[in-house]
Parts: sequence; structure tokens; C-alpha cells
Amino acid sequence: MRSLLILVASLLIILFPSGIEAQTTSVPDVRILLHQGISTLELEVTEGSYVLVDCAYGLTVGRIASGEKWSIRKEGLNYRLVREEQLVDIPVKGPLLLQAEDASVRNLFRYRNLRYRGDLYIYNEPSGLVAVNVLDLENYLASVMVKEMGVAAPLEALKAQAVVSRTYALSNRNPSAYYDLTADTATQVYGGYEAEVVPGVERIYEAVRATEGQVIYYDSNLIQAFFHANGGGHTENSENIWEKELPYLKGVSSPYDVYALEYPKQSPDGWPGDTYHWQQSFTRQELEKKIQSWNQSHPEDQIRIGELLKISTSNEDRRGFPNVTPSGRVSRLDLIGTGGTKSFFRDKIRLILGLKSTLFQVISDEMVFVTNGEGQVVPLHSVDAVKIVTAGGSVLQPDTSSTHLVGAGSLTRSVFPRGFEKITFQGWGHGHGVGMSQWGAWGMAEAGYNYQQIIEHYYNQGKNDGRLTIGPI
Repeated sequence: MRSLLILVASLLIILFPSGIEAQTTSVPDVRILLHQGISTLELEVTEGSYVLVDCAYGLTVGRIASGEKWSIRKEGLNYRLVREEQLVDIPVKGPLLLQAEDASVRNLFRYRNLRYRGDLYIYNEPSGLVAVNVLDLENYLASVMVKEMGVAAPLEALKAQAVVSRTYALSNRNPSAYYDLTADTATQVYGGYEAEVVPGVERIYEAVRATEGQVIYYDSNLIQAFFHANGGGHTENSENIWEKELPYLKGVSSPYDVYALEYPKQSPDGWPGDTYHWQQSFTRQELEKKIQSWNQSHPEDQIRIGELLKISTSNEDRRGFPNVTPSGRVSRLDLIGTGGTKSFFRDKIRLILGLKSTLFQVISDEMVFVTNGEGQVVPLHSVDAVKIVTAGGSVLQPDTSSTHLVGAGSLTRSVFPRGFEKITFQGWGHGHGVGMSQWGAWGMAEAGYNYQQIIEHYYNQGKNDGRLTIGPI
């Protein structure tokens, strides 16, 4: 029996040398934007054989053999084709399709020094050429998983990521556009076939195959399976990060996020510990430069506040004061200057300052410490955060244009500081904080949870009420 098993395993290795081929005959395709706005696109077939098709007429422009190099150039609304440095004198209308001749074998093409599976569409837009890789979902997942979670994660965490990434990809399919997903952090990081040649990729294949075709449903509808690197101890409601409230994207305690800090192989620059807890400090001058940089890249959303005096934050949720975000994430940041105030809300806060997350507290050299109504000594970095509660329970916002502090047992009055020289953000987590925390999933898997339990925790708050299910596509 042992000899027979070895023989069968050897045959499987010969038949299916790598990737997720031959697992199913009904795998949907996904379309990944590689680049856009380019003037010249260079291709080389590295394995298998391809044809270049003019989709306007369904005509084959040429067959591209392994090792052959082609250039496709934009000339107005036309294409200029060059084959092995020789002009191809064939008029084409486009779009063009680099299509594998035999989809039952592995086919690879090289573009910008990376190899890719599947086919490539090339569109000609006024802003430049658009390159879109089309491949089956399961092989796409193998590349994404290497980039998004890595090969060292526990198998149950990898399975959870496979189901989540598969669900996310399918929920983003958009027939009215050229592509469904990007290749960067705007959707899911995709590295083409090159991501599959890393040592240990067999564990990725195992996770993808073990969950093949499985996606997440809530009330029988495919969910938008958002995920992030680290929740910092607690995830957040979707409406407090973006706009739409979704029942499966609610904040939940994520204690296993701390595993990133406990991970035994910390890099010299602090990864992955700094995905759980981090600190960033800025001088006033550095923040002024960030504002200038923002204004240059966002002419439609200028920051015009004069000289920056201070930064104020709030973590009120969508319902308003006194309701706060479940995780404590900052929902509003005010840049206050001599010429006015500019406010940023929710996830946009990360962009303006380049922060890892919006779960942070601000420590400023203008800060003082006060005793709150519960007798706790707490930091106060802005009197704008102070509110007055009347005997009748009404909440008032005091006039803070001229504020003094009176110490207990003393008649000494001091003016509250109105500016800063250095400000520090002490934060937790990495990413938007909605949906599954990848390091939380890693920690849960290390603690013995399976992938179904991980998904139930992050997308149904562990209710186990049957509304969240994992099922076939």
C-alpha cells in the first residue's frame, strides 16, 4: 500500500507540476489591472504558446512562440506592432488580446520583468494603453495569498485568507469596466506568477485547494469581505470608516492581534510588531511640509489654514456625541491654524498624515493633564475636546478662545497652551480596521481555531446564528 501511495503521489506531481490547474472545470476568471496610461507595452512568451488577436474583428494578428518578444505602441487611437524589432505591417483596431492557445497547460508571458499566467487584454485609451491580466480565480488566489499573508502562516489562517480573498475578488467583479481588481493595496496585492516561485508555496496551494470554490454569504448574499493587516486589538464598523453600514462588517474584539508583537522573527525595522503598536512623531515644520505635499497632489481638496497651531481629534461615531466608535478609532481630525480649520474624516485621516491606522492617540508638547469626573488623571491636548454638562443634562460646547486652568487648592491661573512644536501619534493596528485582521487570524490559528471559526468571528462577531455561511460559488 505504501508503495502504491508513493507511485500515485509521483504521478500527481508529474501531471500537475505547480499551481492550481485541473482542480475544477468551472472556475470563474478575474481581470486584474496591471498598468494604465502607458505608451509602450513589451511582451515575451516564456512558456506555452500564444496568439495575438484583434478583438474588433476576431482575427489573429500573429502567433507568438516561446522566447519571442513583441512591442505594442500607442499611436493616437491606433496600435503599432513590433515583432523582434521588426515592424508588423498589419492594421489593427483593437482592443488586442494575448491569448493562450492551449488553456489545459501552463502558459506564461513576461511583462515588465514579471511572469503572468493567463491572458492579457490591451486597450487603447486617450490617456494611454491599459494592460489587464485575465486568469482563473484559483490561480489568482495563489499569487495573492503569497503577497497578502505569506507562506509561514498556520494552515487554518491561510485557509481563512483563501476564502476571504476569493469572496472579495468575486464581490468586485464589474462587467461594465475593463477590470475587476487592481494589483496593489487598493484591492488585493497580486504579484503574478513570480509570487508562486517562493519557497514554501506548496502550503499556499494546499490552503487554496482545501477551500476550493468556497465563499462567504450573509443571508444568502455574497459579502464584501474586507480585510486588513492588524486590527490593533479591536476591529471597526464599516460605517465609521467609509459610508455604508453592513451587518457583517461590525467591530469585534481582536485580542490575537498581539501575536504580531509576539512573533519570534521580528525584523530590524520592527515588522511585524509595528503592525500592532506603532508611534510616529512630527515637528510642526514636518507637518507643514505634509500639508504642502497634500496641496500639490490634491488641488481639489486644498488645506488653507494659515500657520498650523494644533491638531484636534474626535472618535464620535455616525450617531454623534456621546456615541463613540467601538474600537476607539478617530473619526475626525481637525487641522487648526491661524486662518481657519480643515477637517478630515474617517479613513481619509490616514492619507493626510501617512499613519498606519486611525486607532491612535495624540500626545503633544502643548498637553496638560486633568482629573475627569471619575477621578482619573487623563491627558488633555486641546480644550476643544472639553464639553460642559449642565445640571439638566444638556451638553454645551464652551468658548475656548481664551481659556485658563485653575489648579486645585490654588488660585493660580495659567493660560492653556495654544500651539505645539512636536506632536506624537501613538497608535495600534495597521490598515482600515474593517473585517478580518490578518494577524488576528494568524494568532487565532496558532491558538487552535479553524478557518470557519476565524471567519465567523470577524464577519459575524461569533454569533453562530446561521446568517453567515461558507458555501460554494
